[in-house]
Amino acid sequence: MTTAGVPTTAPDALVGALAATVERARASRLYAERLAGVRLRSLADFARLPLTTRRDLEEAGADGTRAVPRERVCHYQESSGTTGAVNSAWLTTGDLARSAAAIRAAQPEAFAPGRVILNRFPFMAAPAHLIQLVAQAGGGIAIPAGNINWDVPFPRALELAERTGAQVLAGLPLEPVVLGEIARARGLDPRAGLAIDTLFLGGAPLPPALQRRLARTWGARVIELYGSTETMLLGTSCRAGTLHLETDLVYCEVLDGAGAAVGPGGEGRLVVTTIALEGSPLVRFDLGDVVRRQALPCPCGDPRPGITVLGRAADAVELAGRRLHVHDVVDAGAAAADAVDSAVFFVVALRDRLLVRIEARGGAAADPAAVLAARLPGVPTEVELLAPGMLLDVEMLCRSPRVYKPVVLCDWRRPGRRILTVSEGMIEWPRVTWRDGRRWLARTLRTTRRRRRLARALGR
Repeated sequence: MTTAGVPTTAPDALVGALAATVERARASRLYAERLAGVRLRSLADFARLPLTTRRDLEEAGADGTRAVPRERVCHYQESSGTTGAVNSAWLTTGDLARSAAAIRAAQPEAFAPGRVILNRFPFMAAPAHLIQLVAQAGGGIAIPAGNINWDVPFPRALELAERTGAQVLAGLPLEPVVLGEIARARGLDPRAGLAIDTLFLGGAPLPPALQRRLARTWGARVIELYGSTETMLLGTSCRAGTLHLETDLVYCEVLDGAGAAVGPGGEGRLVVTTIALEGSPLVRFDLGDVVRRQALPCPCGDPRPGITVLGRAADAVELAGRRLHVHDVVDAGAAAADAVDSAVFFVVALRDRLLVRIEARGGAAADPAAVLAARLPGVPTEVELLAPGMLLDVEMLCRSPRVYKPVVLCDWRRPGRRILTVSEGMIEWPRVTWRDGRRWLARTLRTTRRRRRLARALGR
């Protein structure tokens, strides 16, 4: 099929797949009228269909994209609402199985029988469930340890990786940063003290500088996962680092501002048609992401199109006459942090500059300000070096509450906790010492002063 303008199967087969998708989509409330009477005879016919926007999905409501009876649905999910709107998707067992099978087929070495996968994806998000399905189909042993879960806080996740000898860490890109910092605070070198050899990461920008830092810190291969709640799996990266689109699952177009297809090496908005979804099929869905098409064939030999995800169009930063995509800003920040042997940084876009705040422990391979300026030529930048704990309080993360099964009986005659309430039986909060309070207060005051100074500079 043709994806982003690159043919991989016969055009007739592609038109047939798109026509079948249109037919399925017509069963939903969203497309019942807008696709009524549509008959596809060519790709030109398809290109004349209207785009589906996030606003369309929002207005359609929670049930608006469902194209099958509820009796056929096994999974419901919602987007996180980072763009302001919450969109819904209804999935069949086949929908989930196809994405899971594609992940395993694309990454056979990472997800092989017997390998242990620490699954840290939040369980409201589709990747968490896909990892479980990959394991159930023989692609490893999954540990369901979603990171937005008091029962498996960061310290316990690190302990699980140690105890089980986990080889794969699956989660958001910040996950190995946080776990790496906790390991360092405990005197543990992730490269030598853990068996993790693969980081399977998605859900947020993962530019090259950050990938290199994580690969070096963990001694692991980094695999990028790309998809969305609305479309499910879109692609994963190969050993050459190219993010390849899953052409058996989706038909993608990369369009410029005028709606014309961009050529190899060009940038444009990604428009997705989900040819393998039954529950909530989407036709020409403008995902809102800006991507760059790979200009040359991938050295890995995979003929499927390769792209670089530059970030949401709405999240781009306009500064000094330039439009900076999230990918480029995060890449520059990660490179600057790496220059002082850190992976902990935070970027603030101000009216006249980009402020990159970095936790530094002393010692630098290069000047972080010079690295940042080289990455973003012509853009005013500032680097602010901070003490460890100012951006990521590892000690506080290590003091997460402990969660128990609910109890309504506690025998005080026996050793252990003397519980008086149901709440105490469910959650044990860490005791805060005077030292903890003083550290928290000092950090809060310093951050507040910095926030006020920046706000005054903006005239607010």
